[in-house]
Amino acid sequence: MASAERLPAPLPATAWPASRSLATAAGAAGTAAVLGAVGWLVVAAAERPSTLSPPSGRGHLPHAPWVLGPLRGLMPGLTSARGRLHTDLMVVLVVAGGGWLVAWLAAPALGTRVLLAATAAAHALLFLGPPLPLTDIFNYGLYARLAAVHGLNPYRDLPVQAMGDPLYPVANWHHLASPYGPLFTLGTEALVPLGAHGWYWAWKAVVVLSSFATVVLVAALAGRLGASQARAVAALGLCPLLLIAEVGGFHQDTPAVLCLVAAAWCLVRGREPAASPWADRSAGALAVAAAGIKPSFAIVVGIVVLGATRRREALAGAAVVAAATLLVVTTVYDGVLPNLRTQGSLVTPLSVPNLIGLGAGHGGADPAVRDWARWVLVAVAALATALVAVRRERALAALGAVLFCAVLALPWVMPWYLVWSLPFIALGRPRLLAPAAVLVTGWLIVGGLPQLPGFLHHLGYYPTRTATGYANHVEFQRLVR
Repeated sequence: MASAERLPAPLPATAWPASRSLATAAGAAGTAAVLGAVGWLVVAAAERPSTLSPPSGRGHLPHAPWVLGPLRGLMPGLTSARGRLHTDLMVVLVVAGGGWLVAWLAAPALGTRVLLAATAAAHALLFLGPPLPLTDIFNYGLYARLAAVHGLNPYRDLPVQAMGDPLYPVANWHHLASPYGPLFTLGTEALVPLGAHGWYWAWKAVVVLSSFATVVLVAALAGRLGASQARAVAALGLCPLLLIAEVGGFHQDTPAVLCLVAAAWCLVRGREPAASPWADRSAGALAVAAAGIKPSFAIVVGIVVLGATRRREALAGAAVVAAATLLVVTTVYDGVLPNLRTQGSLVTPLSVPNLIGLGAGHGGADPAVRDWARWVLVAVAALATALVAVRRERALAALGAVLFCAVLALPWVMPWYLVWSLPFIALGRPRLLAPAAVLVTGWLIVGGLPQLPGFLHHLGYYPTRTATGYANHVEFQRLVR
């Protein structure tokens, strides 16, 4: 009895409901902030050709209406001042980023279904709008049309050889042979018969559906792993880098990431006692398919194979898709591989290798610094693969860690690259990357702002005044002229 008297008094019955109501309100406010920011940006970008949608202002004005989409003209009072639009964009990113963090923290109180519905709504808005950050979607279309329409090899011939193509004025990599995977290029060629405009909308559908399917699959994975499904959905589905940078730009990472997350699903499914060998075969096959779409993902194929319960089955699945990919390369593209070397020589001002190169007196990420960064990433991937060989249950954490390190090691880093590792971070694999992902999100957003040159100049950093920076500038201008 005396022992019982020393127990603390129970909380009032109203304490927990009040706390939950507060969390629900916070989650709803955060989610609304993300949706409101995305909605405003999409409608504003669709109003007229502007800096909010760079492709809409390229080429000739007749291209603009079909690029802007059906939401065109809904915001006639929008300013035309470039500086004001840049400021508005920064506000949007800050609001979306803050809303994402709040929604992520309060997600369990809001519920998985509500967050999935919000994610679906954001994806639908982005599908109706124009491309937001860059012109990559039209580069994809032009590379596909090089082979399907012009009889050229996108891995050997240059887009400038198809200057008369309707997509040429709105593309920009005019002097760069394709750096994209053969399975991706072959798949986009299949959409070419739809015409230039039909291809544009079909590819937008592929990106949006792939991205939303990835969010759903991550939620299902979280349920199997005992993690919070709601938090996983909020962490991935409401992230501004996924919505505004990745899906908003209709980039080709989304189908590759979907394949990789599906491979992770198969690994987890394969651990169950009654699982079919097909789960492990599919894991290996999907990992190689991801690399066939996005060659950078080849670095994690070994992790997937060694993370399988039946490694021989996973290796067999990987071998089948690898053979099919090789067949595509040799028979369709004359054995020419994606041009990764040229793009790998480019540098963005705030990339980690470039900052290290500046600090080390190299003037930025010169060839020596880029080689160093590449070997560091190879070492990290080798260590992670070796750990998975010993403990296969660490496969998902290894995938997240290696893909996260890849973002830090790349000299040419774009904001949406964090999406490579974000599904695994959303699952808490590994947990320590969650706060790091928040910091890197802010860093990547700043690195992608149109105001970046002005910010850097204000700090006394002029990227093109070093020999390395100037060489990078000249090479970039050569590729896009």
